[in-house]
Amino acid sequence: MLALGLLLGGRMQKAGPVVEVVRFHDTLRTVALEGSVEEMIRYIDARYVDQIGRDSLLQGAIESLMRRLDPHSEYLPPAEVLRLKESREGRFTGIGIEYTVMDDTVYVLRPIPGGPGQEAGLLPGDRLLTVDETPVSGQGLESLRIADLMRGEQGSRVRLKIWRPTAGLLDVSLQRANVEVPSVLPGAMLDENTGYISIRRFGTHTYREFMQELERLIHDEGMQHLVLDLRGNPGGYLHEAVNILSQLFQERNRLLVYTVGRQQDRREYHSTGRTFFEVGRLIVLVDEGSASASEIVAGAIQDWDRGLIAGRRTFGKGLVQEQYTLSHGGALLLTIARYFTPSGRSIQRDYSDPTRYKEEIKERFRQGEHTPSGPSTVDTNTYFTYHGRNVFGGGGITPDVTLTADTVRASAVYREWANRINRFILMELLANRDVLESDLLGQPDFLWDSFQAWAFRTYGNKLPGQGKSAMTEALRMHLLLEMARINGGPEEQNRIQVLYDPEIQAALRLMSDKKAFAALQRQ
Repeated sequence: MLALGLLLGGRMQKAGPVVEVVRFHDTLRTVALEGSVEEMIRYIDARYVDQIGRDSLLQGAIESLMRRLDPHSEYLPPAEVLRLKESREGRFTGIGIEYTVMDDTVYVLRPIPGGPGQEAGLLPGDRLLTVDETPVSGQGLESLRIADLMRGEQGSRVRLKIWRPTAGLLDVSLQRANVEVPSVLPGAMLDENTGYISIRRFGTHTYREFMQELERLIHDEGMQHLVLDLRGNPGGYLHEAVNILSQLFQERNRLLVYTVGRQQDRREYHSTGRTFFEVGRLIVLVDEGSASASEIVAGAIQDWDRGLIAGRRTFGKGLVQEQYTLSHGGALLLTIARYFTPSGRSIQRDYSDPTRYKEEIKERFRQGEHTPSGPSTVDTNTYFTYHGRNVFGGGGITPDVTLTADTVRASAVYREWANRINRFILMELLANRDVLESDLLGQPDFLWDSFQAWAFRTYGNKLPGQGKSAMTEALRMHLLLEMARINGGPEEQNRIQVLYDPEIQAALRLMSDKKAFAALQRQ
């Protein structure tokens, strides 16, 4: 029995822990709420002058408890537990469409290839009216409610009523099925030697998806160097991040990250030295949306001088959560440890002031930190990389090379015109199948001119900015990316993005900067 236990334990260890969730527990399933809190709830529920309800009281008690903890310890209702599970696994059971809501109407943006929606003949631009006789149009639409109606048990049938401009009212019956949502976008070549891979989150299959793209780029495209895009990646499973890191370090037993908790001894994770492919120069793109497992990857790359970190300071989330299953199907995500980079840095930002913690990202922009010459508000705790470079802890990973943030996209004017672009696509292009099926992406100037003409007819005012202003360039890119996603999905969207994204192009230029990479070797 002892030998069997050791064998099973060893096999389980290979999977490793995760950042968002370390282990699952059901020990609370049989534990009832006891003591004075339970006693008070019983009195209030039985004798209070107004009807409140036991569930409402319990919810209030839970929320009060969570406010006393860190910002990332969280209570999840049963429905949220399912959504978190789907997000981690990169799959859900539903009808397989991407949709958007505009003017209190649900529009199909595109059916996911191979999903039930595509098999049933749904098309971009279809307007969804009812799901199993439940209206999904009109005021007060909620995205989560719409999603819940579309999802269900695998194999269950659902009836839709849709309005198609070219065909009128249609009844569609389809069968729900599992729909895969990859966490790694299709890779692309930036030039003859440099490849590009974007990881959107660290889910159950991220390492496998990453290795498939890495193999394809190296074997089929001749890739030598890599730009790894972790911008906007909120994190996920730690073992997926560690496995990817191991493929970027040829050395064995390099410390990649370690965790320490009040009830948990130091736990270390090292490189295996078993790499399948050789990657030369490495640049990791990050921004203020890169968190958790993304910061582990960036921190290890930076601490060992393995590559350059480019972009803006990361989010600063260095806490490990453990998931406890509750008796009613909900769950408690409880912080049980902190993680540290190889140099000993804790990436977690100070959260003693909850309001300041929530506003800190906006404050970085107000202070101009998003520019190369702007001040950094990161803590001044100094650490040292493998070759003796200074790095800082206590507030995310500060990049080696700062890339100026595109503040145009944060402006109210940009958001207004981006919404008009979305309306143009839905009202004008998707209503005309012949136009949509033509090669609009191959004629970006024609597409842009068509939008400008439509906008002037519809709103009577011209676009802000002239020529190649930052505003017009950002809006042109938004139009191209939206059309690419509708026409060809993430693969086509990614192909267009690498051509026009200024930060990706900046990373490509940095790849040939010998001085920047030589600085990594300085003692």
